[in-house]
Amino acid sequence: MRLIKAIVMDMWAPFIATSMVFVPDAEDKIVSDRFYVMQQVTGAVDKVRHQEDKTLMAEGDDGVKGATHF
Repeated sequence: MRLIKAIVMDMWAPFIATSMVFVPDAEDKIVSDRFYVMQQVTGAVDKVRHQEDKTLMAEGDDGVKGATHF
């Protein structure tokens, strides 16, 4: 008998739901793939950066425009 110790996957809800149905104690075994975690994090940071840039531009501050480091 083989026991599943970990399930590595992206964070797509159908993958998680299927694992929860077919793998005992799946909630303790699911590990999100680092690539997808970082994709979510960088996307969130980029969204906030764009919102901040838009706010600053509306206030007449274009200091962020073209900057490569904050």
